[in-house]
Amino acid sequence: MLFTVASAHLLAMEAHEGQVHEDGGDFYLRLLVPLAEAARPYGTAAEMAAVLHRVVEDTRDHPDVTRRYDVARLRALEVPEEVVRAVDAVTRRPGERYLGGVIQRSAADRLGRLVALLSNKHDLDRTLVLATTDPARARSLREGHYLPARRILLKAEAADGPRILA
Repeated sequence: MLFTVASAHLLAMEAHEGQVHEDGGDFYLRLLVPLAEAARPYGTAAEMAAVLHRVVEDTRDHPDVTRRYDVARLRALEVPEEVVRAVDAVTRRPGERYLGGVIQRSAADRLGRLVALLSNKHDLDRTLVLATTDPARARSLREGHYLPARRILLKAEAADGPRILA
């Protein structure tokens, strides 16, 4: 079976069914579709990785074992290896630190880094909305979390060749 971009979207829709985004909307539609669209200009692997980037992290503890995904299951579904590696790179492990863990690992994988940068931009944009209701929390997330992560990711991008995303 050939795994396609459409297959990735279908997998993400099924895996995240019932999951709610922070703003109360459907998780797939509010987060994954916009990230996939932002990744589309970088190729099919980028779009697949973007739409699947939370599938392992968000399903690992699902009460229905048939709805749990890990990298072995993604490989069994014939998700391209480059996409599996990127998903693994951006998947936060239980108890893992953000900057010293998942961001460092994401920075080391070129496709994972792209997905992390796109997700980081989404997070930074969300802090602008949050600032209208909770400016202190928005500033804390922006300055203590998202901007330091962006610097790490962009430094790795610069060291790896031409920047794909500023």
